[in-house]
Amino acid sequence: MIINNKSIRELHFDHELWLIEMAFWKQEIEVLDKYLAAVNASYSDTVVRAEVEHFQNQFIIQLNFINSLKNDVKAQESLISLLEQDISNKKLQQKKADDEYDIRDRMLTNQKLYVELKLSFKQWLSNKL
Repeated sequence: MIINNKSIRELHFDHELWLIEMAFWKQEIEVLDKYLAAVNASYSDTVVRAEVEHFQNQFIIQLNFINSLKNDVKAQESLISLLEQDISNKKLQQKKADDEYDIRDRMLTNQKLYVELKLSFKQWLSNKL
């Protein structure tokens, strides 16, 4: 079965990879946060503390976004399963297509933003350790 030039199997595959990638991001943020805590413990300077707070906030935003996106991917998987059972349902097909474009766009955007955040943090961290 093919929907919007992607087979159901391809969509399942994309979703599975995204879920794995998001789980990795969460684990990586835990590691980055440990280094951030070490810097925070080593510096009492208000400028450095403000920079630490900036990265803490960015990590929290990332984790919240990851959780939201993960829930949306799982919901999309449920929708695809329903669609597999009732391929003739045009409303389901349209909702699936609309949601898929949105989720795909959010995932691709976050991949770029996450890499930028991680690089920014690593550059900042190299000056503090």
